[in-house]
Amino acid sequence: MANGSFKSLKDNVSYFDNPNYALFIRNIDFKKDLDGNKKYIDKKSYNYLKKSHLFGGEVVISNVADVGSVHRVPFIKKPMVVGNNQIFIKSKHFSMTDYLYVYFQSFWGQSSISSITSGSAQQKFNKTDFRSLEIPIPSEKWIQSNISPYVTLQDKIFNENQSLKQIKATLLNHCF
Repeated sequence: MANGSFKSLKDNVSYFDNPNYALFIRNIDFKKDLDGNKKYIDKKSYNYLKKSHLFGGEVVISNVADVGSVHRVPFIKKPMVVGNNQIFIKSKHFSMTDYLYVYFQSFWGQSSISSITSGSAQQKFNKTDFRSLEIPIPSEKWIQSNISPYVTLQDKIFNENQSLKQIKATLLNHCF
């Protein structure tokens, strides 16, 4: 769901380069594992963007320019919203969200996204076409035994890398 027109977004959302109330997660932020120059929004903007709130575990797919770039929102203790030119998916069942993450990264998922992608100068797909995609759904048991362990391991690796980066930063600060 969109949060409004470009004008209403301009009038109601303020962006910041320094930490503020919520993280505004862009495609480039995912590609850099949330390192680098991030963007933030204030609480008023966060409340306005209520349809874009992220809590961790959602599947985020770029639908303009870098079409089909698939990411999973990390579980961090900071309010977050999805950035421009991305959609996100979350099922009521965590294991189904995990499956959709792996599916859309796969050859078959990327092919289905390509089937709805258009544009010559700038590739894109719209949400209506995305909603019409036919997605094969395996059993819950199959997802639990084949997909969930993989996604859980990815989460552990992400968290470990974040911890190591914090340790490195702390050690470097004490050395200089």
